[in-house]
Amino acid sequence: MAGSYTLLVDWDADGDFTDANTDVTGDTLSIEWERGRNYASALLGRSIAGKLTAVLVNTDGKYSPSNTASALTGKILPGRTVRLLAGSGTSSVAPVASDTGIRWQGKLERIVPAPASHGVKTCTLTAWGVLGYLNQFETQLASQTDVLTSAPSGTASAIGSILTDVGWPDNTDSRTLETGQTTISRFWMSGKKAIDAMRLVEEAEAGFLLESKDGKVAFENRYHRLTETASTASQATFSDASGATYSYVALAQTDPLTTITNHVEATARTFDTASIATLWTHPETGSDSPTLAPGEAKTFEAEFPNPDSANNAMEVNLWTTPAATTDVLVNTSHSGSSGDSGDITSDITIAASKTAERMAITLTNGSSSPGYVTLLKARGTAVNTKNPCIVRAIDATSQGIYGERKYTAKTKFIPTTSQAQDWCDYQMAIYGSPIEILTMTIATSTDNNIGQVLTRDISDRITITATNDAALGISADFFIEHEKHKVSKGGAEHVTTWKLSPASGGYSQFWVLGTSVLGTSTVPAF
Repeated sequence: MAGSYTLLVDWDADGDFTDANTDVTGDTLSIEWERGRNYASALLGRSIAGKLTAVLVNTDGKYSPSNTASALTGKILPGRTVRLLAGSGTSSVAPVASDTGIRWQGKLERIVPAPASHGVKTCTLTAWGVLGYLNQFETQLASQTDVLTSAPSGTASAIGSILTDVGWPDNTDSRTLETGQTTISRFWMSGKKAIDAMRLVEEAEAGFLLESKDGKVAFENRYHRLTETASTASQATFSDASGATYSYVALAQTDPLTTITNHVEATARTFDTASIATLWTHPETGSDSPTLAPGEAKTFEAEFPNPDSANNAMEVNLWTTPAATTDVLVNTSHSGSSGDSGDITSDITIAASKTAERMAITLTNGSSSPGYVTLLKARGTAVNTKNPCIVRAIDATSQGIYGERKYTAKTKFIPTTSQAQDWCDYQMAIYGSPIEILTMTIATSTDNNIGQVLTRDISDRITITATNDAALGISADFFIEHEKHKVSKGGAEHVTTWKLSPASGGYSQFWVLGTSVLGTSTVPAF
């Protein structure tokens, strides 16, 4: 039999889930939720924002955002926390940190009513996982050196810096980040959406960025599946044999030929830091100079690199806070100069906010006279990339059979050519030959199956037997890469779909010094 579920919405945004109308389970007709990679490949797949949709009874218009008679008036707002619990539950549940029954958590996006003149009035609640919520924000980071790709809360890292910059709390209730195995020699970010920025770091690590069931941002380093018990040992066997303890109703196989990558390239970049120089100058002068009225504050944003920058300019190591007279001149005359009778530069307050590619300069006129900004420039130490070095791994035998199938790493944060080569060799060892990627559908018609679909997690290792009715000739271990659940009729029907990548074959040959058993694997993980 399938299980029961409790759906909660923190309408009051106070984090305790104890207020009136928080528990919407009684109005819920059906729920769907998912999270994980969009494609079951650590090389070609990327973790997408999780999603939950629920169809709710809306007979009295309680969930209609424009209904001012609703008890939820003014509370149906984007960003409210949505939580799904397994079991009958209660609205008075514990906070995220101590609640182990959470099966999905994210942020409300919208509720769309579906009025009906006949039949049941309903609405559809849509919520996105934390990655979707964070991706509305852009990240701007100052330059850092020798920073880990990832590290637990409270320790500096590239992923951690991105999360903090977009306002995601730095605590164990909000993020669960493993210590990365790669140290980025120079890290910065400018004008990228949060998830796109983190994916560049994810690729440099060959790790896995994902959402946890309880709504945290999670990051697995590249050793996770080689060291964690749930990934190194099969947690359950799902079989097509009659009378199997755990069974499935459908198993689909992706064409193995589409999984081949036999040419992998990555670029290593090293950098030089130049001497301090003028990197930007405000282009308007003379009568076109910007004006500052008495008491007025204006912000000017310097950007580097810009069209006049050297071709190999990457970012700014350190901006110099603008100094009066040297970098800033304000005069009551647009043709005035430093030290003349109209010079009011000493009455100007200068403030600066700095990131790797921008410095926002705020000038406030403390004089009783209006002024012209006749000089405004930004100095700093530019970072230039040395000649980038492209490295590659090629499986000539595979190319001779299947033709060239190329993948080029997008990340600019692989620090050395030796690490870039290791990165390419690592990917080639897994994807140079065809691999089995499966999609398995499970009906929770037995207590055994419902226990598994609620317990198993992304990156867990399971065994699939498909040598009987399925006739695929597969009996091997796989990693769960994506989960999708459909629950209807009050939990009486629950269908789960998992996307699976192979844990055996190319991946199983890696070993980690000090962890793996010598002789059982043949290729050191980088």
